[in-house]
Amino acid sequence: MKQHLLYCPISKTALKPASDTLIDAINNRVESGQVFNGNGDLQEVKFANMLVNNTQDIAYNIRHGIPQIIPGLSISLEGLNAGNSFD
Repeated sequence: MKQHLLYCPISKTALKPASDTLIDAINNRVESGQVFNGNGDLQEVKFANMLVNNTQDIAYNIRHGIPQIIPGLSISLEGLNAGNSFD
């Protein structure tokens, strides 16, 4: 059985790398001012790498190689239909 090392503090499910397709879909919403983090702050900078939970409804940025797994920095993927989000 494969053990996951990182878990979402909100959903308590394992985190996996987000696909390029999902990151592109999120970045398209960032460009149009539609992405807010868990604190309610507008996300103005595009993402390069992210982790997504198993239920595919919450994502976290990876900044300078460090996962930002903090509920207030989470990105809700509700309403985002980008297909399969796992690589």
